[in-house]
Amino acid sequence: MFEEAKWIWAQDVSGKDSYAEFVSEFGADAGLPVRLYLSCDSNYSAWVNGKLAGFGQCADFPHRKLYDKIDLTDLCGKSNQLKIVVWHYGEDSQTYINSDAKLIFEIVQGEKVLLSSGEHILSRRETHYRNGYCKQITSQLGYSFLYDATEKNERPYLPSVPVRCDAKIEPRRLAQLKMRARPRVKITPTEQGFLVDMGKETAGFLDLAVESPRRQKIVIVYGEHLREGKVPRLIGDRDFSVEYVAAEGENEYVNTFRRLAGRYLEIFAEKGTRLRYAGIRPVDYPVRKQEKKFDDPVFQKIYDVSVYTLRQCMHEHYEDCPWREQAFYTMDSRNQMLCGYHAFRGHRYQRENLITIAQGVRPHGLLSLCFPGGRDHSIPFFSLVYIMQVSEYVRYTGDVSVIPSVRPAMDRILATFASWERNGLVPNPVGFWNFYEWSEHSSGNDYWSRENQPDCYDLILNCMYVYVRRIYAALFGLSVDTSASVQAIEKTFYCKEEGLYRLSTKEKHFSRLGNAFALLIGLGGEELAEKVAEGKGMIPVTLSMTAFVYDALLLFGDKYKNMILEDIKTRYSAMLAAGATTFWETEKGWEDFGGAGSLCHGWSAIPVYYLCRLLLHEAG
Repeated sequence: MFEEAKWIWAQDVSGKDSYAEFVSEFGADAGLPVRLYLSCDSNYSAWVNGKLAGFGQCADFPHRKLYDKIDLTDLCGKSNQLKIVVWHYGEDSQTYINSDAKLIFEIVQGEKVLLSSGEHILSRRETHYRNGYCKQITSQLGYSFLYDATEKNERPYLPSVPVRCDAKIEPRRLAQLKMRARPRVKITPTEQGFLVDMGKETAGFLDLAVESPRRQKIVIVYGEHLREGKVPRLIGDRDFSVEYVAAEGENEYVNTFRRLAGRYLEIFAEKGTRLRYAGIRPVDYPVRKQEKKFDDPVFQKIYDVSVYTLRQCMHEHYEDCPWREQAFYTMDSRNQMLCGYHAFRGHRYQRENLITIAQGVRPHGLLSLCFPGGRDHSIPFFSLVYIMQVSEYVRYTGDVSVIPSVRPAMDRILATFASWERNGLVPNPVGFWNFYEWSEHSSGNDYWSRENQPDCYDLILNCMYVYVRRIYAALFGLSVDTSASVQAIEKTFYCKEEGLYRLSTKEKHFSRLGNAFALLIGLGGEELAEKVAEGKGMIPVTLSMTAFVYDALLLFGDKYKNMILEDIKTRYSAMLAAGATTFWETEKGWEDFGGAGSLCHGWSAIPVYYLCRLLLHEAG
C-alpha cells in the first residue's frame, strides 16, 4: 500500500488550527470497485464529484499512523473530481498528540492505482474555515471552528510539497463511523434567536439550514442541560460554541470535522432569520446489539439507557464523555468494555482499543492519561487497570492473539511499580496524579503539593497492585507470592478500633471503595463485608467505582445480590426521574465540577454488566 504515494501538504498552509484543500481528477472503469486509502494529520473530509465520501481520521500516534479504506464505487463515473480537506490541529490535547501536518492517499481499482498523492496534487488554504482561530472548547477536546459561507476562496492552487514522515502506517481495523439521518427536533423562537431540543443526548455533527436576511455571524451553543431556559456556553475556561457566518438567503451546512454532543442547541441570530433546521446529526460506531429482556420494567429502562450511553461514547475509540472531552481513559473504558461484552456482538472494538492503549507507555513506565494524548498527567491506578482490561478481554473472547501487542506494556507497568516497592508497599509516586474516584480524599487533587512531603502510602493503590499481580499471574499461568504485600497493607492501614482500613497514611479516613479493595485481596472477611455493604462511617462510593464494591460483595455468593440490585435501582432511577436520557458522570449531574458535570459518561453504564450477570445469569 502507498508504494506510489507520498506524504504531502499545501505550500501556503501552516500553523495551528489550519485547513488545507487538495483537489485532483481521476478516471475509473465501470463495474469494478474503487477504493480510497487515506491517512492524515489531523482530520479529514473527502468528496467525490461533490458528494461526501468519507470523514474522520482514526485517532492514532505520530509513530503509528492508521489509514482508512473508503468505498468510492457508487460515487464514481468515467471521469471524477476528488476534493480532500484536512484540518490540522497543531496543538497537544488529551485527544491528540501534535505532529506535522500531512496527507497521503491512493485511489485504487483492482490492481491499478488511479491516483496517488504527490507534488502533482494541487492544494491551497481552505479559507471558508478561519485558519489560526485557535478558539478552544475545552483543554481536553481542543479547538472549535468558525465557517464563513460568504468566503470566496480566490487563492491559487499550487503544487503540493512533500513531507517527511517515518511513521509506520497500518490499516484501520475498526469500522468507519456512520453519520445517520437528521433527528426530529423541536425549535422554539427566543428573543435572541432559537432554542433547539433534540429530545435526548445526541453525539454527532452540526447540521444547519437557515435563511438569513443578510450576511451575519450566527453563534451556535450546544449543551446537555438548560439553566434558566438557556444553554450554558461559558463554564470556567470552557466555551461550548461554534460559529457560522451565513450568506444572505438560503444556507445549508454540515460540519464533518468537529463532533458535538448534547440535547440542546441555542442559536443566536439576527431578527428576520428563518431557521429551517438545526440539530446534531448522529454519528456513531456501527454495532450489533444483543437484545436483553428483564421482567422488571425499571431494570429494563436502566439497561436500555445504559446501552444508549455506551453508544454515545464509542467513536474512533472509547470516550469518557461525548460533550466535554471525548477522551479515552483506561478506567472509563474498562467499564465500557466489560459492558460491551454483554451488550454488543463481536469484540474487535475492544481488541483495537487495547492495542491503542499499549502505544501510550511513557518514558516513566506508566501509561499516559489518555490515548492518544499529548498532555500527560498519568494516574498510577489507571495504569494498573489496564492489566484487568486485558485479562477480561482474554477471558470473554478467548483471543490470545492480542497478547504480543499488549504484553510489553503490561510488563513495563508492573516493572515500574516493582521498582518503587519498599518493604512490600508502593509509595505514592511524586509528580503523578494519585486519583481513585471523584470523592473526598480520593480525587488526588493535592498531588502537586505532595512533591516535598514525606512518603505517603495509599490503601487503594497498594491493594490494586496486589490484585493485578494476581490477575497477571493467572493470565499467563505464573505463580506469584503477594503475602508480604498483604501483610504490609494489614499492618499499615488497618484501624482496630473502627475495624476498617484507612485510605492513606497521611490521614485517617475510610471509604467504601478502599475497604472493598481490602476485601478483594482477601482481607477483612465477612465482618468487613457487612460494613462495606452498610457503608456507615465511610465515604460513599461514586458511580464509576461501584463495580469494585459489587465485586467485593459478590465474593460472598448471593448474600448481597439483592442489595446490589436495589442500589442500582435507587441510584439510576433517581437520574431517570430527573429526565436523564443517558447516565451521568456523577450523581450530582451537571452541578458537579463547577457546573461542568457530564450528563453522558461511559463509565456510568456499568449496570449493563451487573443486570446481565445477576438477573440473566450470564457469566461474569
